[in-house]
Amino acid sequence: MEPWAETENTVAFAKYLKSEVNDNFRGNAAYALIERGEIVDTHFVSTGKPVDEQSVFGVASVSKWVTAMAVMRLVEQGVLDLDTPVSQYLKRWQLPQSKFDNEQVTLRLLLSHTAGIEDGLGHDGFAPGKPIQPLTEHLTKAADADPGVSGRVVVTQPPGESWDYSGGSYNLIQLIIEDVTQTGFQEAMHGLLFEPLGLKNTYFQVDRNDPLLTEYYGEGQQVREYPNYTSLAATGLYTNLTDMHKLMTANVVLQFSDIRTTPLLSKNSLMQMQQPEAFVSGQAIWGAGVMLFAPSDTGFIIGHGGKSPYLNSTVRFDPETGDGFIMFQTGNEEAFASDMATQWTLWQTGKPDIYLVTNRIGGVIQDIILGTLFIVIAVIAYWVWRRSRQKP
Repeated sequence: MEPWAETENTVAFAKYLKSEVNDNFRGNAAYALIERGEIVDTHFVSTGKPVDEQSVFGVASVSKWVTAMAVMRLVEQGVLDLDTPVSQYLKRWQLPQSKFDNEQVTLRLLLSHTAGIEDGLGHDGFAPGKPIQPLTEHLTKAADADPGVSGRVVVTQPPGESWDYSGGSYNLIQLIIEDVTQTGFQEAMHGLLFEPLGLKNTYFQVDRNDPLLTEYYGEGQQVREYPNYTSLAATGLYTNLTDMHKLMTANVVLQFSDIRTTPLLSKNSLMQMQQPEAFVSGQAIWGAGVMLFAPSDTGFIIGHGGKSPYLNSTVRFDPETGDGFIMFQTGNEEAFASDMATQWTLWQTGKPDIYLVTNRIGGVIQDIILGTLFIVIAVIAYWVWRRSRQKP
């Protein structure tokens, strides 16, 4: 695949990006292009009421990255340690016994999805007006798990040996944060992150009366309501472009004089988050709470993505340069925001990212099948032609 524009040509890339979004969005979409920490271009489209930079979206698993920032705040305060067995922090619930050693499970492993905990949840949430399952009960067996999965948070592989994406790991982190701060998760996150960064419209619980909350468009442009979640740390965050931009720039490691950032975490903490912890086929894909999308000249393009039915969000950035991309969308069944972000990553680095590789597999297989069929037909046609030429 070729980048949409030359690396330095922001105008050309933005023009192509805007055209793609206009042609393919199905509900709501909002994005921001960021250079050296500053938003240089935004675009908003909607099939319902207009959206803008203040419109609140559910961002699904981007919640995990924000939760990881709070963990690092507690590490800096001496409340938590990344390599201490998590059993020492848990007061209300413990990992069930298994054939593996639960004492090897640490926050570093939970953050990087390498703790050996199966996912098996799905985090479908609970319909508005329905009771929310208590967190400890949810850890034992999630009532909103996908059909056909166990719904249990349990160690099923040797901790630290392999990567297995696990929402349950972040449910456990949520409980740890609540236990060590002795407060609810929303309150803890407000004090650790939202208030220090001045985030005005970011929260882990849906305010049904919030006029900023966007309409959630699903299949056939049906307006749906966001669910309520027990799994707040894993998938329950709601925010807007303005606040997500502040969260992004708070993670810029090199503080340029012309980048206005709020240094919430130390450089050491930010570097620990970016340190590769999980690998697939030799490729570094995950740090302590952030996805490592692709190598860059200075390290990695990092961030996180989130997806649930007809909802997709993404934040990606180079923590050394302050360049980034944020997009939220509802209505498209596929991962439309992530697809646009892969194009940004390709434009920035010239390299495919982990989403681009997986998203292209179906097309590659189709190309191989069609190509093989074409070759077979061509060979047969050539053989028939040669035979016809040999007849007396």
